[in-house]
Amino acid sequence: MKINSFLMKKTISKFFLLTIGLIISSCTSVSEKDLIHLNGYWEIEKVKSNGETFTPRGGAILVDFYQLDSTTGYRKKLAPSFSGNYNSSEDQFDFSIISLEGSFYIEYKEALQPWKEKIISISATQLELEHSDKTYVYKRHEKISI
Repeated sequence: MKINSFLMKKTISKFFLLTIGLIISSCTSVSEKDLIHLNGYWEIEKVKSNGETFTPRGGAILVDFYQLDSTTGYRKKLAPSFSGNYNSSEDQFDFSIISLEGSFYIEYKEALQPWKEKIISISATQLELEHSDKTYVYKRHEKISI
């Protein structure tokens, strides 16, 4: 009886450790060195909310331009043109990058309504931000060329 109990505990322990390992390895973490990828032009590829995925259709494409210097920067909404340039208003949102509980956030304090966006993942070609129970998936914007 003692051998069966020992084997069962050992099997449960292995299962528990394997499960924890899979959970940890499946989590993508953003490091401070990854934040440099934020710089540049990004367009929304899709928005996830309440188990559904929405993709932008038709209409004018708007692009978010991020400029980050160390831990502060700004974001502007731009409209690309066929000439390869971007049209913009003078409006921009200043932000700071903050670290909370092991995650990085883009914090907009000076906007009409201050808010934070959690950086879920970031690479040279993709950006995922979370705000108000929505996940915004961006792709690197490529200039229009004719």
